[in-house]
Amino acid sequence: MARPSDPLLKLLRDALLKRGLSTIDLASKVGMDRAELKKRLGGAADLTIDQFLILAQALDLQKDVVGLAGKEFPPEEDGAVAGEESVSAVHTLRASSGDSSTPGLDPFENPARELVRGGFGWGLDMFLQFDAALLAGSGVPDSVLRKFPETLPIRLESRWHRHNRPDFGDEALSVTLSFDALRVCSFPWAALRTVSFTIPVDASAPVTPEPPQGPARPVLRLVKE
Repeated sequence: MARPSDPLLKLLRDALLKRGLSTIDLASKVGMDRAELKKRLGGAADLTIDQFLILAQALDLQKDVVGLAGKEFPPEEDGAVAGEESVSAVHTLRASSGDSSTPGLDPFENPARELVRGGFGWGLDMFLQFDAALLAGSGVPDSVLRKFPETLPIRLESRWHRHNRPDFGDEALSVTLSFDALRVCSFPWAALRTVSFTIPVDASAPVTPEPPQGPARPVLRLVKE
């Protein structure tokens, strides 16, 4: 169930990714323990409003958060961490800008889903290996599962990605695959063991031109009468 604070946490996480910062960078900047920061940004631990304000300031989000009881952001202090003192709730939140189609990896989401989603988004060939014991009822033919009783290999070539029609659910990856026929298969994220990427050769890369040919010259050819 979504919480009222989820949009605020997402704002912070999106800003962190957009600026190319890691949780280590941000934790060092605000003087917070990295493990504690990661829990708070991921929603595993509560984030106070004061802590939110300091993180928002460190990520230059002053213009994104308005209506804070008419107060200005406090001056930044080296190593300062927001305390427990309460301030007025946020009245208005302006969504951060950005291209949602860009397959940026979110370190606070399911890593298996983020890796596979990134592979599809970037158009990479992928080689996935799943724990076959967790694939009962997945839609994969029983004959294939018997052939690979321990680890099921699945190769997803970028040229067929649009035919795979991937759906990145919370619990499983749904893709259309060709076995004896086209089948919609569901692979639990918990079953994914390895992900390997291959960057395809870019067909649009510049090719070294051949030396220019000189003008055609007459050729003497011997023929029999």
